[in-house]
Formats: sequence, structure tokens, C-alpha cells
Amino acid sequence: MITTASEMLEAFKGSKPRFTGLVLYEGPSLIDGAPIVVIANRIANPSTNVKTGAIAQTFIIRSDMRPLDAIKSGADESVCGSCLARPANEGFCYVQVGRSVESVYGAFTRGRYARPGIDYDPAIVADVFADTRFRMGSYGDPAAAPFAIWENAASLTKSRYGYTHQWRARPEFAALCMASCDTEQDHLDAKAAGWRTFRMRLALDDKAPREVACPASKESGFKTTCESCGACGGLSSKAKADIVIIAHGPTASRYAAWRGKLAA
Repeated sequence: MITTASEMLEAFKGSKPRFTGLVLYEGPSLIDGAPIVVIANRIANPSTNVKTGAIAQTFIIRSDMRPLDAIKSGADESVCGSCLARPANEGFCYVQVGRSVESVYGAFTRGRYARPGIDYDPAIVADVFADTRFRMGSYGDPAAAPFAIWENAASLTKSRYGYTHQWRARPEFAALCMASCDTEQDHLDAKAAGWRTFRMRLALDDKAPREVACPASKESGFKTTCESCGACGGLSSKAKADIVIIAHGPTASRYAAWRGKLAA
């Protein structure tokens, strides 16, 4: 069993690494009790995503079925809750599940991620992520898993990034995550509950007071990356403003259509 963070980080390196990431949690979803797993990867070789920059990634997925099968059956509710962006709802989620998330699940079934208490000592988790930039929920909602898992993993990081649609039910996540808001009313309700917010909007929508456009977005001219910005860490972030972004990408039209139905 791996018992030190340095040994764990070494296990991620090389052309044929011993492991490609960590299982942080495996157990019942706090949304519906179904089996889920939280997997962290891109730790020793952080993501090179142009928008986000070099950030360690985490995925919350069903542990008993492929992500695409979960989406088709509606079982993705275990990891995404009642999020409006789910394909079963309004379908404006931007994550390309058939690529990155399916790949993560495949590696999980092949035993490519170190398991706590079996392959590594869980006591080293905070040190493994020390001085990294840490994304909670590259896919899935962090609130599907226990808050303590995230609090521990993020405790020594340089910065952390997270978004949750479960902000009405899980107030403890305000410390680490932004409240994901799909409407102006969501924003107002989340602010009243003490959250910092990340809101999607249409190009014609006004920004609310103390909202700023995401500086890593096209509308801001890609001034920076998520890695350099660090604003989306909930109340633990040095940033105090709320973040807003114009719906973009291949699913933006679905968001616009849903907003049109609301206004009708």
C-alpha cells in the first residue's frame, strides 16, 4: 500500500504509470443512494484544456454502469441531481460525456485508479493535492458525495473550483463551490442564502450588481484561464464578485430555447 504523497505522485509518472489517478470516494450517492464513485485524475500531469489551464480534474459517475447508459436511462440523476442541463431535462450541458467521461469510466473498470484503503492510505489525500489547482466536478455535481471528501482533498490546494445545482439542499458546499444558477431568480435566491454564484445568461441579459463576466470566456476576450483566475472557489476564494457567462458552445441554442419557453 502507498503510504506517502511523494510515493503516490511517483506512481502517476512515466510512460506506463502504475496508476492514472485516485478514487476519492466510492459509496452511495447523497442524492438518491445509488452507487457512485469520485475519481481524480490529471494530478501529476494536469489538464491542458485551453480555457481551464492546468487543473487536476475530478469526475463523479455511477460506479455500476457506463456514463452514456446512465444518461439514456436517467440514472445520471445520481450524480447530477435535478440539474436542468441534464439530457433528460433541457439538455444544455456542455460536457462531452462520450469522450472524457466514458474514458474515465473505462479506466476505472480496468483498475487504473488507486483505491483508498487498498492501494493507498487515505490519510495522504490532502498532501497529494497540496499546491495544486483542484476542480471539483469536471463532470457530476460535487454534492452527490460527502462534503468531508472535498474539504479534505482541497484543504492544501492553491485554489479550488466547484459548481453545484444542489445549493438549496447542501448549504455547507458554499465554502468551496459556486451556486450554479440558470436564471436571474436563481441568482437572487442563492444570494439570499449566502452563496457566491455562477450564472448562465443570454447575450441580451443584463449583469446583476456585483456580477462580472467570466474572465476566461469569449465575451471577456479570454483574458485569463481558470487556473490563473481562481475566482470560482465559493466563499473560500479571495474573489468576492459573482460570475456570469453567456451561454456558448454547441448546446447554447438549447439554453436559449428553454429561456424562451420561460418567457412565453
